[in-house]
Amino acid sequence: MLNGSKVRELRNSKGYTTLDISNFTHISKSYIEELERGTKRNPAFNKVVLLAEALGVKIDELVLRT
Repeated sequence: MLNGSKVRELRNSKGYTTLDISNFTHISKSYIEELERGTKRNPAFNKVVLLAEALGVKIDELVLRT
């Protein structure tokens, strides 16, 4: 499960907007906002890979540990 608050934290720490990440990943801005709010929790793996690449982190940093 994706940790949306971690996505937001990393995005903000790098000074990116949701539109910036959307442009980098070709994932819609609204979808990224839903991930960050937690209303979407299980994106397709390829979307997680794209987000990790855009944020410059490993995939594990974006996934909630259960």
